[in-house]
Amino acid sequence: MPRAKRSANACNSSTTPSPAPKTFRCSKRSCRCGTRSRRNSPTKPGPITKPKSKWSKPRRRQWTFWTGSRRKIKVKETGDPNAQVHVWDWRHLSNQLKKERYTVDAEKLRVYFPYQRVLEGMFKIYQSIFGLNFERLEAPYKWIGDLQLYAVSDSQSGEPLGLFYLDMFPREGKYHHFAQFGIIEGKLLANGSYQRPTVALICNFPSPGKDKPSLLSHRDVETLFHEFGHAMHSIMTRAKYVRFSGTSVPRDFVEAPSQMLENWVWDKKVLDSFAADYRDPSKKIPAEILAKLKEARLATEGTHYRRQLAFGLMDMALHTQIHEENAKEALPLANRMLGDVFLPRLPDTAFVAYFGHLMHYDAGYYGYAWADAIAADMATVFEHSPGGYFDQAVGRRLRKEIYEPGDSRDVNVSIEKFLKRPRSLEPFLKKIGIAHVRSPS
Repeated sequence: MPRAKRSANACNSSTTPSPAPKTFRCSKRSCRCGTRSRRNSPTKPGPITKPKSKWSKPRRRQWTFWTGSRRKIKVKETGDPNAQVHVWDWRHLSNQLKKERYTVDAEKLRVYFPYQRVLEGMFKIYQSIFGLNFERLEAPYKWIGDLQLYAVSDSQSGEPLGLFYLDMFPREGKYHHFAQFGIIEGKLLANGSYQRPTVALICNFPSPGKDKPSLLSHRDVETLFHEFGHAMHSIMTRAKYVRFSGTSVPRDFVEAPSQMLENWVWDKKVLDSFAADYRDPSKKIPAEILAKLKEARLATEGTHYRRQLAFGLMDMALHTQIHEENAKEALPLANRMLGDVFLPRLPDTAFVAYFGHLMHYDAGYYGYAWADAIAADMATVFEHSPGGYFDQAVGRRLRKEIYEPGDSRDVNVSIEKFLKRPRSLEPFLKKIGIAHVRSPS
């Protein structure tokens, strides 16, 4: 994650050349999705500075507040008045904090999200805002019986745009995560025709039962909107070369469009268009429940981004020219940085040894948080439009300026053409609760 100044133009930078596209598994909070990307970045992080061995007083007060609220829960659970929060406690204690303060039972919300109804509702939204048409086809070849195949075309011209497969439920031996994989990439052929893309969406949503449909969690719905966004990114491409088509864009941008689309499942109007109790479709998600969900999400945003910052700084430091002693022994450097920014590690534990992103992301882990910042900025275009998240004019502009060119032009140019203004960090800061700021103009 870059050390950018918090100003309206802090995101602006230039793109540098990079190797060819790679396939990788992305990390949306808990590594649930994957897609293809270039290995370079559209923005350059600031200089890496050695972390202080001791925290400043404001920093210490802030972190003491975080650990204090969770320490009370641990004291209650363990009965030990001297219990301390350790690095292995944070996720459990954060979940317990959300349950105690916001009384939201995520499992009870599943009744509002039957899989087929959610899928059809999402299809209607994406078809409407992007000007697309989806048609169910009989797959000529199936690697699993319930595999579905859809053709995508332009809703006005009827031009074929691509195909996508849906492999949505778990089975033995299947990939365990949530991902979009390219099968055929888009490119201009020698005869002047365009090779349209084919992609597969691989998910592991709960299987339907005999007496009830597959019921998704709100998090599952968010993941579906995110992953299907990657599929649309691949299919709507018009780039001349495979090298620049679809999701073959800089790594710290590739997640931004899909992360932006996650906002749809937090909007009451959007949810009311498809989310309903499968036992009684007249029952929608109560507004107060959605408000509590938003409060619970905001309550742990600081924890999430502090952890991301720790990983990003560690990744950047280990890929930067460092002292010879650290080059020979990475463990002390890594543990010191992780402990200084997030939570202390036990001296002889080697988290860095199984942090797989070090070997595949090459100083690019910061890109996850950076893409979040870009996504928050892009979402404001819909939020301030007459149609909100259903605005067709903004959706067509997103298709034209972001999805179609891919990386055939500098993504900084594409982003600002979509925004119609310079980029800003302010929407991101507002989203995570750091500041209540004016919308960028």
